[in-house]
Amino acid sequence: MLQRRRLIAIPAAIAVAALATPAQAHEAAGGAGWFDDRLVDLLIAVPALLYALGLAALIRDRRPGAWQPLRAWRIAAFMLAMATLIAALLSPFDEAADRSFAWHMAQHLLLMSVAAPLLAVSNAHLLLLRAFPVPVRRGIGRAIAAIPGVRRGGHAAVAAWLAFGTFSTGLWLWHAPGMYDLALRDEDVHTLEHLTFLLTSIAFWRVIGTSGGRRLSIGMSVLMVSLVGLEGALLAALITLAPRPLYAAYATHPDALSDQVMAGVLMWVPASLLYLASSVLALRRLLAGPLRQHPSRAV
Repeated sequence: MLQRRRLIAIPAAIAVAALATPAQAHEAAGGAGWFDDRLVDLLIAVPALLYALGLAALIRDRRPGAWQPLRAWRIAAFMLAMATLIAALLSPFDEAADRSFAWHMAQHLLLMSVAAPLLAVSNAHLLLLRAFPVPVRRGIGRAIAAIPGVRRGGHAAVAAWLAFGTFSTGLWLWHAPGMYDLALRDEDVHTLEHLTFLLTSIAFWRVIGTSGGRRLSIGMSVLMVSLVGLEGALLAALITLAPRPLYAAYATHPDALSDQVMAGVLMWVPASLLYLASSVLALRRLLAGPLRQHPSRAV
């Protein structure tokens, strides 16, 4: 079993390390819309490199149970998330998003509904920490634990609702016309917008993915996802049904209103399907407990 996992992990480590060389890829592509944002390059390359180093350290670890917290599918989830981030932020996709609201909404969906859930379930922090020596890891752990509220927040229900609140706030804040147009005018603000979407979405999906414990019950996770789904549907409806273009940044688009309608539909349908799937899986987990205890009640 361990040998098989190593065979899976070795090419994964090589591939993740390759993601950490954006400058070479930029030169190879001739700078044609690939890897041309140095700040985003760095924000993606550094975690990818640390993950590769942590994965290499895990491969060398021969202790029994070393692989227990990290399965091959979690490594695959991280790899797919990184590929999604590169496609969304460092490819010509990003340039198209500057010209079209629909493309920009598709970019946000990739960040919040594809990359973020994959990173949330990947347990990437376990390998990111392994990139450092043990004394450094202990220092990082002590520093984080010393932050007021962190130790209790890791198990308290308020942490789950805080993740929900920051996710919802970021969603509405950055889709307000003034903030949205500001992000498109200023590249650093645009990067901050994307970081907000990604980090708050990771926190939200991490809370949902780990529901069932003291922090959040499965039933409450269904309620939370339903509330987020309603918020997203409301925002999508406001965008889709608006009688005029809402964002000045796309006023020069040949058909700005149709582009906005398409953006709203993209926000409405795919995201709603994700929230629905999450609720169905949570309900399945909720019902699986009683059925395991009382098989005769199965329908």
